[in-house]
Amino acid sequence: MYLVASKQNISLAIDEWISKDLPIFKYVIKSTTATLLALCICMYFNLAMPQTSVFTVFIVMQPFSGLVFSKSYYRFVGTVIGTIMAIILVGAYAQDRVSFTLFFALWVGLCSVISFMSRNFMSYGFVLTGYTIALVAMPTIGNPLNVFTFGIDRLSEVVIGLLCASFVSEILFPQKLSNTLLKGEQNKFSLLITSLSKSENLFDFENENMNYARDILGSDALRVNSSFETNMKKTDKLYYKRLNSQFMHINTTFFSLRNTLNNNKDNSEFINSLKKIYIDFEKCLSNYSNSNNLPNLINELKKVKGITKIKIEEEKKSLDLDDFDLIHDFNTITSLFLRLESEIYDYCNTYYGFTTNSDKIKRLEKFAENLKFSTYSDNVLISLMILRASITLIVVITVWIISGWEYGSLAVLPATANTLLLSTAPNPVGATKNFLKGAAVGFIITPIYNFYIIPMYVSDLFTLCLFLTPVLAGISLFMILPGKNLIGFGFLLIFITTCAIHTQYNMSFDTFMDMNIATVIGLLFSGLSFVLINFTSNIWIESRVKKALSKQIEITTKDKLALQRVRLESASFDLIQRYSAIGRLDNKSNNKIFRWVLLILEIGKAIINIRKTATLFTKPKPQEINKILILIRKYFDLKDKNNKENQMEKIRELINEFEQVHLRSANDQKLLKDIYLDFSIIYSLMKKKEFLPIKGETI
Repeated sequence: MYLVASKQNISLAIDEWISKDLPIFKYVIKSTTATLLALCICMYFNLAMPQTSVFTVFIVMQPFSGLVFSKSYYRFVGTVIGTIMAIILVGAYAQDRVSFTLFFALWVGLCSVISFMSRNFMSYGFVLTGYTIALVAMPTIGNPLNVFTFGIDRLSEVVIGLLCASFVSEILFPQKLSNTLLKGEQNKFSLLITSLSKSENLFDFENENMNYARDILGSDALRVNSSFETNMKKTDKLYYKRLNSQFMHINTTFFSLRNTLNNNKDNSEFINSLKKIYIDFEKCLSNYSNSNNLPNLINELKKVKGITKIKIEEEKKSLDLDDFDLIHDFNTITSLFLRLESEIYDYCNTYYGFTTNSDKIKRLEKFAENLKFSTYSDNVLISLMILRASITLIVVITVWIISGWEYGSLAVLPATANTLLLSTAPNPVGATKNFLKGAAVGFIITPIYNFYIIPMYVSDLFTLCLFLTPVLAGISLFMILPGKNLIGFGFLLIFITTCAIHTQYNMSFDTFMDMNIATVIGLLFSGLSFVLINFTSNIWIESRVKKALSKQIEITTKDKLALQRVRLESASFDLIQRYSAIGRLDNKSNNKIFRWVLLILEIGKAIINIRKTATLFTKPKPQEINKILILIRKYFDLKDKNNKENQMEKIRELINEFEQVHLRSANDQKLLKDIYLDFSIIYSLMKKKEFLPIKGETI
């Protein structure tokens, strides 16, 4: 018995090491190998700053090949643009420091903004565009005739680093994003079926809600980066896009359903009646969890929807629905039940086609054309980022010019890089502190190399690589460990910037100290900018989100119907990500904003459906439709300070009047019924005004 238990423990330990520690070990080997390869190539071609190539490898190296290729591509584009702009700026304004500083600051501010508005590694590319100007322009500002040669050399070193990182990532322990995407979709599908097969996840209001938003945005980011891998079929990429979109729809419907049920959690008779309607859908999903027979699940889901419709009519008759609010809540909840079943049916069909690869590519391409993920931007945040990046750069350059310090230009590099890289970090001041912690480690390790190991023991390229291997491996380990990557980056910045990695040894203690002091000063100025130029707070962010969401309602009621559901949802989820990243939100505020966004999503979708349906009438549509939509828009208008209770009462009266409208055409009458159900959804969600992002409402 003891031996069996010991074998099991050993087996578990081995499995844990393979799943957790081995990937880290592989990454360290890949990263160290790529940096040494890049260093050797730069030394062979006698390039002046091989550190640039080593630094590039560390920055772009990722566990997955697709991520390396993607980041390398955007790094290359950003470096080329930045090099061109540096040559132009130095050529035009080398003798006019004021104009140079102003144009440089403006460019860095614009790069910061475009980086904020971009997704994935495209954002990183614009960061590099701003940083590259500092890398190329600052060392040559005193001798502008050398800027072209210097810029081309730096570009060559960057390209060598990118090629080495991509090459090593592809041939040494290659890991494909396609495998991660496949596993991710399998996990999402399993999570969805399992969670919906347990009614307590929907009806037990004490349980915490499941937050799928991160899965949605994360899956889309992986899908985009997987485009740089050649082993994925076009059909698979389209399937991932379609599955993510359908998963997003289900996510929104689930939370809308839960919120509406929550309005009536104290009405046990009402809730029990709804549980009876849901039970067949629950059993259907539970049976699949036991059998894993997906075709059978799809067939059963098709039958369950018909059963649900019958049960809805039966329960509607058995309940005493003489209350206006209760009637609309029942209509809303049952409508969302049916929609959830339809969306799960569609999702399962797509997932089955994905696993069997049975769908036609033309059908997928047509579907994917309408799936455009939208981003959210905020003019105030954009202005804040321009202000921070530009002022930081102007201050650092001004201090350098006034002091006349020979190494003052080196402070511009870390100040620019840190400000751009951390503009969207959750805690930029804390991140800067971690940078400085890593820099402190670099202050200890680097002089040992500069003044002992390299002059005493390094005689050729082989011995240089041999002695550099431990410290490069250590930096790699820092870069991959959770929560330690910024410490690793600070260590890397000091070591690569000040270590005597040249074809010929040339380092003095004074030069070493001046370079380190300049680096720290640049980081301190950048960190200070995040303290002084940061007006974000819980209250401020909530106010901005309220304004953004009320604007979303205005768009859905007034603009053209080109705003599709997937664009509405993706922009809203992106909003959550933006404000969670740049602000100082606590858990309460995060949950509040998440609930606001989901409610506005559901209301916005209902408005879009109403407007689309209203275009199908054979005769002029009833006037009540526009009147109700106008009142809804005014209700969310933060400038309109009228009594919200009175506005809500008017909406209620108009919906009641709309219910009495009858048209001769059977088709038009059906359209009226569909619109009435959407109005029921809107009314049920708007009843709890403390849950809505409207003026003066708090939780």
